[in-house]
Amino acid sequence: MRYQELGKTGMQVSILACGSNALRGYSYDEAKIAYNRALDSGINFVETGRPYGDETEDRIAAAVSHRRSEYYLASKTVKKTAEEAKQEIDTSLRILRTDYLDLYSIAAVDKQEDLEIVMGPGGAMEGLEQAKVQGIIGHVGMTGHRPEVLANAVRTGRVEAVLFVFNMVYREPLNELIPLAKERGVGTMVMRPISHAELKPVSKSLAYVLTSGIDTSLCGMYSIAEVDENVAVANTAFTLEEIQALQEEARTLPNNGCCNCGGCSCPYGIDIPYLLKMTPYRDRYGLLPTGEKHWQTQAENAKKCDECGKCEEDCPYDLSIIPVIKEIASR
Repeated sequence: MRYQELGKTGMQVSILACGSNALRGYSYDEAKIAYNRALDSGINFVETGRPYGDETEDRIAAAVSHRRSEYYLASKTVKKTAEEAKQEIDTSLRILRTDYLDLYSIAAVDKQEDLEIVMGPGGAMEGLEQAKVQGIIGHVGMTGHRPEVLANAVRTGRVEAVLFVFNMVYREPLNELIPLAKERGVGTMVMRPISHAELKPVSKSLAYVLTSGIDTSLCGMYSIAEVDENVAVANTAFTLEEIQALQEEARTLPNNGCCNCGGCSCPYGIDIPYLLKMTPYRDRYGLLPTGEKHWQTQAENAKKCDECGKCEEDCPYDLSIIPVIKEIASR
């Protein structure tokens, strides 16, 4: 397993980490088997969050709290005020059966106005900074789905690590966020490296992320087979030529111009960014069963399009969206 420092935190984290977004859907026994297999395989970073519910943090505690000295532990909150954030930290400490968290993040900061609230007077960041002074958290982070907002968070100088979506389909963090974070010494953590178990081949999708200059990538791994498959990729010593080939392959995916900014609201609930981003990947590689089911659902929903034009009016990049949606709906 490869280890590297998470930004300038001093945390030497494994390139592959345990995510827990879907853990509540698995039994305590399944969690125990998977998480202990991960630790035995050299993974030393476990990330969870209050948004996933008490049952998620409790499963982690039941599985590996007895091995607490062997891994870094991180959690997060979506609360926006200092007092609420501190209460969430206390709850995490209690449920996770620990007296400190190595990293605690403010989660789902997806709008500039949200960033200003959590970073302002009485905002959640104040609560995290107070908890850091108390010694109950080691470092403060931020998570979100909009790279430009997280880049602004990095510029404040108050964030030590950022967690963001990045994979072969969603490559926007390469434009600014990842280079800026590296320049400022802010840790880079990736979520959805295979897009919630949608992208195939898994080995190629994960390898692309792990060789893109990030510090660590979170993967939801809930069985021995899943742990072993991902660890095998993480342990692969890719040559420079192989890395360059992966990057070039990602760059040559058909690009319709969508940057996943979310500006194209649809009155009929069509998930336009998903369809615009995922369809070219599906056309080239196909999707895993979970991904194909999701894509089919969204493609069926695309039939609701009546060409009202709102999406194209709202798109800040003046993309021709309607023809793409109509073509997908006709398949």
